[in-house]
Amino acid sequence: MTLYQWTDDDDEVALDAIIVGIGSDAPAFAEFGIEFGEVLASVYWPDWIAQGDKVSASLEGPYTVPDALERAEHLRAQWAFQRVVIAIQDRSLWDDAWGELAEFPGIAIDESVH
Repeated sequence: MTLYQWTDDDDEVALDAIIVGIGSDAPAFAEFGIEFGEVLASVYWPDWIAQGDKVSASLEGPYTVPDALERAEHLRAQWAFQRVVIAIQDRSLWDDAWGELAEFPGIAIDESVH
């Protein structure tokens, strides 16, 4: 199972990674008794140089979380990014069926996670 570094801090950025952003408005809707549906994700990345070519920063989505993770892994391999990391609105949104999150938040480079 894949182990992902993650953050719930909007100001924390990984410049060496494809980022899967996961969020939901479900908690706010639930407060009013409204069911919102499934958690969605986006895939984004910073400017990057891959094999001498520039990859421009961009954003894709929304996707289901499994589709976003699959897309992120494909882009990571295609463009030689070092890793995929998770930016999640709230840790409680994570489903262990998607993979494993590191024990503590933080997306600084940590060789022990790879």
